[in-house]
Amino acid sequence: MLLLVSSLVWAQQRYNLDMEKIDSLTGWPAYWQGFTRKPENDCNASTDSTTVYSGRYSIRLTKDSAEAKTAVGVAYTIPVDFSGKEIVLRGYVRTEGITGGWGGLWMRTDGAHASKNMRHRNIEGTTPWAAYEITLQLDKTVTQLVLGGSLTGKGKMWMDSLSLLVDGKNVQLIPAPRTVMSDVALNWLKVHAMPLKTVDAGHGSEDLQRLRLLIGDARIVALGECTHGTSEVFRMKHRLLEFLVTEMGFRIFTMEANLPETNVVNEYVLYGKGTPETALKAMNFWIWNTREVLEMVQWIRAYNMAHPHDMVQFAGVDMQFGKGACNNLLQFASQYAPELKPLIDTVALYVEKYKARYTHPLSKDENAQMKKPLDKIAGIFDKERKRYQQQAGDSIVRWQEYNLVVLQQYLQSLSIFRGGYEFRDKCMAENVVWLTRQYPARKMVLWAHSGHVGRSRQGMGGYLDKVFGKDMLVIGFGAAEGQYTAIKNGAGLRRDNLLCTPVLHSFEAYAQASGMGDFILDIRREQLQEDRAGWLLQKARLRNIGALARDDYAQFEYVLLPEVYDMIIYLEHTTASNLLTPRGK
Repeated sequence: MLLLVSSLVWAQQRYNLDMEKIDSLTGWPAYWQGFTRKPENDCNASTDSTTVYSGRYSIRLTKDSAEAKTAVGVAYTIPVDFSGKEIVLRGYVRTEGITGGWGGLWMRTDGAHASKNMRHRNIEGTTPWAAYEITLQLDKTVTQLVLGGSLTGKGKMWMDSLSLLVDGKNVQLIPAPRTVMSDVALNWLKVHAMPLKTVDAGHGSEDLQRLRLLIGDARIVALGECTHGTSEVFRMKHRLLEFLVTEMGFRIFTMEANLPETNVVNEYVLYGKGTPETALKAMNFWIWNTREVLEMVQWIRAYNMAHPHDMVQFAGVDMQFGKGACNNLLQFASQYAPELKPLIDTVALYVEKYKARYTHPLSKDENAQMKKPLDKIAGIFDKERKRYQQQAGDSIVRWQEYNLVVLQQYLQSLSIFRGGYEFRDKCMAENVVWLTRQYPARKMVLWAHSGHVGRSRQGMGGYLDKVFGKDMLVIGFGAAEGQYTAIKNGAGLRRDNLLCTPVLHSFEAYAQASGMGDFILDIRREQLQEDRAGWLLQKARLRNIGALARDDYAQFEYVLLPEVYDMIIYLEHTTASNLLTPRGK
């Protein structure tokens, strides 16, 4: 009976406010985010299993210096899919030796832009576990709540057993409402949406013809994806590639894969060298080693065989690995520049040595060790460029020099905590720009996750938007229900991860409520009319899952969609991508 009651209570917990649900990969309370968790700072946020108010876990915040300008804090985001007049955050806080600042809870409402913290309660020194609460007003303009704890002074603070009350009722017990689309909004959607008859290539393009006008003369069409492991998304992107190549003259295909490693794929699609399976495996990432991507690569090869004078090139834009660049440079050295081989061998040794250095950045000395031979290689290229160009040709030399650029990007990423997500996107954008300069008269298809292609300020798409503006069209994806392939914490790579029911104020919730099935929708601001498409002119959620599986509303990003995407492709039901090397279930 006790087990039954316990399981029923846990099933009712919509939010991880008591920190009891732990991410097995990171050991961090699920869905919580830390402000400053970089090891080089004097701030630290961590899970604590020894000092708790109740249950098994609490969150501990630590600052070693009161002089640091930044506070250490944690945050938890809750979408407002409930109504009421007043919201109260309650929780327990304990402190130890706080000086030069304060510790406590805080809460913010987005939409109404109100916030409150415990700064003026002057919690300092050492205090036992005590209950505190913060109150804010809640109205119809509030779209989400962000709450958490913060420590500004030197010392330690613990927080545990939070609860959230809406007009006195525990938010954990409030059921999520269904999204209902108004007749006005539904009619607008039916007029503007482009229904899809299939997601599979090879079935004609009658239902895609309206894309001609929307794409126009765009130099780049960027195709996002709402997960890294959805079969229907991959197949639809294959279908769009077929349309863009055969009917709109696109000839460069680029992918969120390491630039040097994709040379093997390009050799296959251009000249039939090797096998497509071997080429995909060479890209070193399970995400692309799927039946869906294989069929797309085989289609590109077939197209090139039929059009030998107007072939499609394949290239990557990423820089997360160093081995491919070393191999390419070693091949060049063996043919044209034996003087480079000892230096490249040295770099390759460092690449192998540091390949697992993800959570522990390289020290200054380690960075300098690898940078020294890279700088020497660059110096030799500068000195011997004319000779290399005479022997190998200008194009080969340019590409080999860019292998060196990718190695330099890779080295810098190793020196940043967890590789530096913003830095990676900046590098990918630089690589895209470089590729467009290598093919100045060619139009490009760019395949990557929606989080990269979207025009967010710190994403690849944001950087590219500054260069290409309206010459780039960005297409995002949404999906309502189904399964997807991803790494599940504690269980490895699996194909049985589930998309949760679309949350309130999500694009998928509106699309599903319309009952229209799969479609493409132009959401550029100039196409929207506030009286009928107002739901698109406010911040909304869109499915956003990467290589790691996520649960509940953590599966969604929260953005003003027309600022990030030009079009969204909605899929009603999805299945997991099909791995060429099966792993998990």
